[in-house]
Amino acid sequence: MRTEQVAAALGIAGCVAVVVSLALPYVAASGWGTALGQYYAAGPLGVWGLVFFALVGIVVFLAGVRGRTDPTTAAGIALAIGVVALLIALVWALSASLESLFGYPGSWITDHRWAVVAVTAVVPLAAALYTRSVLAS
Repeated sequence: MRTEQVAAALGIAGCVAVVVSLALPYVAASGWGTALGQYYAAGPLGVWGLVFFALVGIVVFLAGVRGRTDPTTAAGIALAIGVVALLIALVWALSASLESLFGYPGSWITDHRWAVVAVTAVVPLAAALYTRSVLAS
């Protein structure tokens, strides 16, 4: 039972970290909304699909741990959400162009998309751990 709670907490933290990491460029430099909009719109879904799945992931992990949903159902949904979120992040990172961000005040923006992918990878890993602990009990 303890592993389930830790895995769910890690999954929730990963989902929150995804949303925070995507909001960071807006917070760090005001006035770059148009350029960041172009940067975030890359790929078939842009990052908005990723934000959606991260927010739904928070609800799914909470529902499973708090007993609002059958834990095995929540574990399966969390795992699927984590994998899809990671795929969306990878597609976005590979198709995002940095041309619109030329002159952005922080040099870290060139690695931002890969940091988002790394943070997003926490979600399916936590979901896999959660699924394993649920199925073992």
